[in-house]
Amino acid sequence: MANTKAQIRKDTPETVKKVSPLKSRLYQYFRLSASLLFISLAARWAALFPLVGTKFLPGGIHEFLCYLMLYAGLFEIVWTLAFRGLKKTLFSRTFLKDVNFLYFVANLHFYDDYEHALVLKSICYSSFIVALGVSQAYCHWCKLFKGSGRKRKTLLSMTDTFATLPVLYLSEFYLLLLNVQMPNFHSFPWLETLNKVVLVVFIPICLHALKKEVALW
Repeated sequence: MANTKAQIRKDTPETVKKVSPLKSRLYQYFRLSASLLFISLAARWAALFPLVGTKFLPGGIHEFLCYLMLYAGLFEIVWTLAFRGLKKTLFSRTFLKDVNFLYFVANLHFYDDYEHALVLKSICYSSFIVALGVSQAYCHWCKLFKGSGRKRKTLLSMTDTFATLPVLYLSEFYLLLLNVQMPNFHSFPWLETLNKVVLVVFIPICLHALKKEVALW
């Protein structure tokens, strides 16, 4: 009985750690801004692609893509650490996604010649941008108000899980594969080795992440 009462007192609202209004507003601002920026990414692609095709698309969108992935990846790591702590963050799929964002930018930034990078002229670059924009806009919007984290079973969530995410994973894998096959001036021997290791583990990790996502249904 004593243990039961102690548990009740432990779970009462007075004992739950409250989040300050400022912290809550900043968190919501990040989620809202990230969602709108990813929508802007998809909209920018929709405006540019019919005009310039795959050949000149990187010149009009790649810099924006890289800065957006850096913004979303870094700040999501910060907020995940703030709410979940170090241990839970390191073993979360959110952290894995954000590290992947940072790796993608570090590996495929082509900062001085992205207009001419052959890797970015692939049609998979377009499918990656569209899938990333749609998926992450939906993801950040769903997390705008921090809740239990349970996924609502809607048509949008079904489309995201069974269509958008597989396209995103396959598109990124193909871009990373092209990056290994095509020589460029931004690589180093240790980075080339790392890229090959990433290619080996990329699909199994993506399948595991997708399996976890499907399990929420």
